[in-house]
Amino acid sequence: MDDKKTGSYYTPLDIVEFMVHFLVLQGQTFQCTLEPSAGDGRFLPALLSQEDCHIDAVELFEDKVQDMSSRINSSKVRYLTADFLDYVDACECRYQLIIGNPPYINLKNMGKSAIEKGKSLFEAEGINTAVMQNLWGAFLVGAVKLLKQGGTIFYVLPMEFLQVQYAEKLRLYLEGKFNHIKIFTFETDVFSDIEQKTCLVYLSNRENAVPYIEYYCYHSPKDCTPFKVSRIEINKPLKKWSNAVLNDEDIELLKVCAADCIKMNQLGPCAPGIVTGGNKYFIVNQTFVTEHQAQNCVLPILQKSSFIKQNTIFFNDILFQTLQNQDVPVFLLNLSQCDDIPQKVLEYLERVGEEKTNQVKLKERHKCSRRTPWYGVPIVNYGDVFFFKRSDRLPHLYINEKQIHTTDAGYHIRLMETYDAASVVFCFYNSLTLALCEFNGRYYGGGVLELTPSEFKDLALPYTKIEQSDVEVLDRMFREKRPILDIVSYVNERTLATRLESDVIERLNIIRQTLMKRRLSI
Repeated sequence: MDDKKTGSYYTPLDIVEFMVHFLVLQGQTFQCTLEPSAGDGRFLPALLSQEDCHIDAVELFEDKVQDMSSRINSSKVRYLTADFLDYVDACECRYQLIIGNPPYINLKNMGKSAIEKGKSLFEAEGINTAVMQNLWGAFLVGAVKLLKQGGTIFYVLPMEFLQVQYAEKLRLYLEGKFNHIKIFTFETDVFSDIEQKTCLVYLSNRENAVPYIEYYCYHSPKDCTPFKVSRIEINKPLKKWSNAVLNDEDIELLKVCAADCIKMNQLGPCAPGIVTGGNKYFIVNQTFVTEHQAQNCVLPILQKSSFIKQNTIFFNDILFQTLQNQDVPVFLLNLSQCDDIPQKVLEYLERVGEEKTNQVKLKERHKCSRRTPWYGVPIVNYGDVFFFKRSDRLPHLYINEKQIHTTDAGYHIRLMETYDAASVVFCFYNSLTLALCEFNGRYYGGGVLELTPSEFKDLALPYTKIEQSDVEVLDRMFREKRPILDIVSYVNERTLATRLESDVIERLNIIRQTLMKRRLSI
């Protein structure tokens, strides 16, 4: 890892060789090539080995330009010391190929000038400026502006580009500009020194060609052939490009099966949990409750799924008591309607209200300052079942026997009378709904899956009334840590099997496993 503050993560040479080799196989010409973030020049030797090559190498830092030009002294390279965002506006040349690894700098670490230039680029292309959340986005839009008709962009990009919500409009913009989109992923960590997963994105146009997105999976950049290739033609525009790991037939199957089910938001009111404005101040443990005599002004609450160490589908008094005994913070200070706040709690509030984070006092933070009193956390209703937006190998839906609240990391459903909590939770663990969790959501470092409230509400559930004995068997399977496939198969037999043929269920399970393996890199 190099120059973290400048977003410079230099590309491994095997990735450079992979990219140039692929371009050669595509019949790419190199007479008019741009490297917009040349860094130490590691793309240049591989490009210069091609016939009739000419490269404009743009780099922000003069010392890097001097170093490159002294090591790679060629008449086929024109070195330019410039900010690429300025170069986009000043350059009159248009390129056949733009290739490189743009800097990864998120908005909060970008200077004001860079933010303004990036947003100006987005605005000029008719893209909402709120999409400009990282410098690589501006480098993408800038490259489109500098491309010749029929030209190609080939970038190393963070995997999040394929799926994050803020980049959805950028992906839609690119689908409107390019009819040939190819995505390359690798099971091995390409950048071993950073946690962020990366991919290669190839954007080009072919005259009178059918638009498509192709997804290539390789074990490593040294491999000659991918172990999996999929192609999307019908389901374009594709909301998340990461889902191109499936094919059109898979996506159509998910849509058809989902259409025959009820959506989560049709089960009853569905909403996130409580927003405290400062969890570590307003959610306390048993020791605090005892020492501050706060027994009458707290509510039970869960902050995140990792607190639930036991495999189960029930959250009950026994589980809560275990957390309480371990002194886990599971009590919310419920003070908005409290007429007799204990003196020790008032003293605590007076002290922590003055504590600063980023020079801002707790009581002056945005959410606290808008409340009267500032420590009066608004309470929202708990649900009959609840779900945490982030999960690891398997998303979890719980039966809320304890009637516990959660923070807004959890989503609650208050079920209508026609549905019972045990049946809803049991039916959740089928191949279709779990596949849709993967399909609708996104994943982050370490393979953590996340669903937004709207994505959770949109999940399809093959609801049917389940016998209590079956619910108990499922809970026992969780407690015994049975394999996920065994759990899913058991639920499938009592849900999907009543409405789908066995070969369709098997295909849904393959889709679920494909999406899960992509996320977890297993």
